[in-house]
Amino acid sequence: MAKPSPLHWETHEYEERRRSSDWFWAVGIITLAVVVTSIILGNILFALVILIGGFALILYAVRKPQKIDVVVDHRGVVLDKFFYPYHTLESFWVEEHENHPRILIKSQKLFMPYLIVPLGDTDIDEAREQLSHHLPEVFHSESIFHRLLEYLGF
Repeated sequence: MAKPSPLHWETHEYEERRRSSDWFWAVGIITLAVVVTSIILGNILFALVILIGGFALILYAVRKPQKIDVVVDHRGVVLDKFFYPYHTLESFWVEEHENHPRILIKSQKLFMPYLIVPLGDTDIDEAREQLSHHLPEVFHSESIFHRLLEYLGF
């Protein structure tokens, strides 16, 4: 059996969201409330961590998504500069019912169990065929926590 040719596409790393000024006000107010509460309770270090975290969250929210290169070949999956060989991956699922189709790849890593790869303009069937040569197709869905964070605009 001949090796299938590598599949290559370019996509944004995540879906860009428009956030209103109310979203930024809410994040700022919640951050300040937690900071003031932790200072009152005498935990200055936690207040500092929350303040830095809130600032980092706002900086990340205004950042534009960058374009990444995705390559699926006979060795594994390459997402921009990161290579994931097939022996570290368990299975995949193609979500095509949403406005933005994407591939969910289950990894063996504990702290990053799923890779979520936007398909962009790539043919869904071609991506499915390329991955099915190396990984089983098993139904996966994003966690409720991940969907909740997307709904809240994070």
